[in-house]
Amino acid sequence: MFGIFNRLLLVMALLMATSPLQAQKKEKISLRKGDSKTVAGQLYGGLARKGDAEAQYLLGLCYAKGELGVERDTIEALRWITLSAENLYADAAWTLAQGYEKGLCMDKDSLLALEWMKKSAGYGVAEAQYALARHLTLCDSADLAGAAEWYRKAAEQKYGMARLELAKCYAEGKGVEQNDSTAVQWLTMAAEDSIPEAQYLLGLAYANGKGVKADSEKAVCCYENAAESGHDGAQYNLATCYFYGKGVDKSCEEAKRWARMAAEQGNADAQNFLGACYTIKQCGKPNMKEAEKWFALAAEQNHVKGMYNEALCLMGVQGVKPDKKRAVELFTKSAELGNVDAQNKLASFYLLNEGVERDYEKAVMYATMSADQGDPDGLFMLASCYLGGYGVKKGVLKAIELFQEAARKGHAGAKDALKELGQKY
Repeated sequence: MFGIFNRLLLVMALLMATSPLQAQKKEKISLRKGDSKTVAGQLYGGLARKGDAEAQYLLGLCYAKGELGVERDTIEALRWITLSAENLYADAAWTLAQGYEKGLCMDKDSLLALEWMKKSAGYGVAEAQYALARHLTLCDSADLAGAAEWYRKAAEQKYGMARLELAKCYAEGKGVEQNDSTAVQWLTMAAEDSIPEAQYLLGLAYANGKGVKADSEKAVCCYENAAESGHDGAQYNLATCYFYGKGVDKSCEEAKRWARMAAEQGNADAQNFLGACYTIKQCGKPNMKEAEKWFALAAEQNHVKGMYNEALCLMGVQGVKPDKKRAVELFTKSAELGNVDAQNKLASFYLLNEGVERDYEKAVMYATMSADQGDPDGLFMLASCYLGGYGVKKGVLKAIELFQEAARKGHAGAKDALKELGQKY
């Protein structure tokens, strides 16, 4: 089979053509006038006229690229490549599939592209098998089982991306029975093909012990391979490994270095993490101005914790200009996305008239959001509202119930409140 390089050259040549072409099959197969005397005609012409599929394809490439003595002629190129494909030559069929899909020197035709894709996949072209699997996954009438089978065929030919997608099929149970260990097997093979996403996912598997025995050091090794190729998710995970000392010696400097790489690629988790590194003494002298810069970038992407941390900075920290109105907006967005810390902040603000006008109903609303997630601070504030009748009908028994739940979770204020009410927890 001719390699992908030659097929790409053909595609480039077809792309440079100025007029659309239609493949045509002639009864009498012949070379363009005069071309029988060229090197291309002498090397491939005779065999091509006799029906040799590979020769027809190679002759088509000569016309496509204008090589071996013939001038570039996309009509002749398409004619010979079509004849080759009709004679079951796999590379020719795949070239036609790509041509019809992208409208290269022929009318774009998705049905013909799919027809030739299926044929070339059936002929054993791994790229076509992978492309067909992708089509079956994304089309309106998705066929996940069929897609998984085509991924398998390409994967068995050592096609790296197919190995990765087949691994995902097993990990998610799409088209096949869910099986973490089989997913790891295919991920391992894809990772060996130096596919960053596979290396990253394999690192996650080792980190979480999913489908394989947990091994932090192997996780770090996988993350490093992917991170060095620029995978932002792996860079962020590697940063956290260095920060917490998981699978590698603790190093805040290394944590910040890898986090910055991911953050500069726009990874919101890394931006928030890097900002947090600048707030703690263990990573050197705190720099709230630098921290706020990264929190702000994460907040722009609606990162839940990033918005909360940016809001904290805007409430007034050294080196950052206060903006309480913007802070409340960010706390609100974060709270609505489920951040209990933001919910508690807002409940406290509205309850105690801090930075906003006192609004007991809103205090109850945000305290309830937090309490519904079992957060002890939220439970305590909601209990306080019931005890005092703030924004809700006064209910001592309900307050005691909430104080007790908060106390069982270790909330000191709730324990004190129960003592004053003469209640146990």
